[in-house]
Amino acid sequence: MRVIFFILGAGIGAPLRYSIDKYFRTKYVFPIGILIVNVVGSFILGYTQTNYFVMGFCGAFTTWSAFMLDVDRGLAFRRRTVINIVLTFGLSIAAVAAGFALAS
Repeated sequence: MRVIFFILGAGIGAPLRYSIDKYFRTKYVFPIGILIVNVVGSFILGYTQTNYFVMGFCGAFTTWSAFMLDVDRGLAFRRRTVINIVLTFGLSIAAVAAGFALAS
């Protein structure tokens, strides 16, 4: 049953991430959509770390590969890429810590 919950969560998370990223890419040059999903997903996972549906959702919602693609695409714009890396790591770590703290 855990696997089914995990798969259901992933089935919702991946299309939602795609939709959010696509929406923000039409409005901004900076990859704000992937930053948002990674930070929000980190918070949600930190808050509800034992729920298999949420783990599947967050695993598919957040994405390392899309973040790396944004970093690779942004190498020509070094400053913006460094800002993206620092914000993604810093805010995601803070978000998961906040989720842990609120869950405690």
